[in-house]
Amino acid sequence: MNIRLVAHSLGILLLLVAAAMTLCFLGGYVLPAGDEYSGETAVRGWALAIGLTLLAGGGLFVFGRRARADSILRKDAIGIVGLAWFVCGIFAALPYILCEPHLPVSDAFFEGISGLTTTGATVINNLSEQPKTILLWRSLTQWLGGMGILAMFVLVLSSLGASGITIFRAETSAHGQDLSGATLRHMARWLWLLYIALTLICGFGMWLLGMTPFQAINHAMTTVATGGFGTEDTSFNGFGNGLKVWTTLFMFLCGISLPLYIAILRKRSWQPLRKNEEAWLYASLLAIFCVIAISKRLYSDDFVSHWSDELINTVFNVVSIMTSTGYASGDYNLWPPAAKGLLLFAMVIGGCAGSTAGGLKVSRILLFVRMLRIEVERVYRPNQVVVLRLNGHPVPEGARGQTFVILTAGAAIMAFAGYIMLAFEPNHSADGCLSAVISCLTNVGPGFKEFGPMGNFSGLTHVSKILLPLLMIVGRLEYLAVLALFSKGLWRHY
Repeated sequence: MNIRLVAHSLGILLLLVAAAMTLCFLGGYVLPAGDEYSGETAVRGWALAIGLTLLAGGGLFVFGRRARADSILRKDAIGIVGLAWFVCGIFAALPYILCEPHLPVSDAFFEGISGLTTTGATVINNLSEQPKTILLWRSLTQWLGGMGILAMFVLVLSSLGASGITIFRAETSAHGQDLSGATLRHMARWLWLLYIALTLICGFGMWLLGMTPFQAINHAMTTVATGGFGTEDTSFNGFGNGLKVWTTLFMFLCGISLPLYIAILRKRSWQPLRKNEEAWLYASLLAIFCVIAISKRLYSDDFVSHWSDELINTVFNVVSIMTSTGYASGDYNLWPPAAKGLLLFAMVIGGCAGSTAGGLKVSRILLFVRMLRIEVERVYRPNQVVVLRLNGHPVPEGARGQTFVILTAGAAIMAFAGYIMLAFEPNHSADGCLSAVISCLTNVGPGFKEFGPMGNFSGLTHVSKILLPLLMIVGRLEYLAVLALFSKGLWRHY
């Protein structure tokens, strides 16, 4: 393994994290937050957090400055990807430890990883009493993690050249998108320009619809990142219907593959969208889930407000869960069992590949259904040759196996982690623990029962507060990149 190259790469990432910390600290002075948030900025704590991150990043950068990027191997790329989220999450936790709210190490690690992986689960109580720099840091970590801090890394590290594609593809789920002919830097630049544009438009609309500038900036970053960190303890429960509709629109848009938008802009045609089966299935599933949830709630006891308010709240929650954003408008724990089961189903499916959303991804569910249909047909037509297609193109044999492995690995990890959490959380319900595992593994954030939208994860033991962030990283990297780290063959031969 090229230790110097890995150290050099991690050093650059930590320097970028330090730059983000500095921006967040300065933003605490510049941005007006109003009387509802603390103005405390903890100069000493932030200076120490920034200094430690700069020291570590600079040291790793200098140690690996002579690394040869043109000789990068698969194990180096996978090592960088696997370690990046863990290392950056540790340093992202420093402000929570050194500044108010002065969280314990396990809590701070949980919050830092939850931010960078855009999971949105939190252990912080009384958000409105927290310093605005901490609230801004929570949102900024999600915004950076939404695109993937590795995508930002390949944008600034041009020395990797073609080898950087190995890292980019190992980190992102934007495989197979129509970006042919684009260089790695060109691809990353387009993605970030689109990401920034969506954030600015979303934030401007939120401000016009009633949010303060501070609220709009924070919520725009976490909406586009489909992360879900907010500035209020009640999430979106206290905001008007106009804001909910606007936010629902952007959650929906950011659940679609970002490279698909780039393909539409580059070709100046809607043809890529018309051919994209995943995007149409994603929109169809959301529409079906919303209709079923509304119909199940229509005659239930929890449908107590005006029908238009409940309609908007139901659609908001369904879109928020399926896109793994994790915002909440009301307590969906009070929904009928069938409607809550639908949310759990949507949580597992997630958004489109190449989007900021989590979950197993719609394309994998589509491929699995088609693979199942082909195998069923082979029972009574064994000699028939059927080509598996997605978006009109044949699916490589390797992609079939990868889809099957990811689905089965996801189910196995959910079951195993759920059992471990139950063993260490005897005071919590089995339903709540299992939903916490699923929500963290799919990067959604809130679960059900005591871990639902009106609760948080602060009551967990230290073991669970370490286990769940590790699941967030596994889900963010979509299983295989993490599992490959434990393969002897990777380190011996590749």
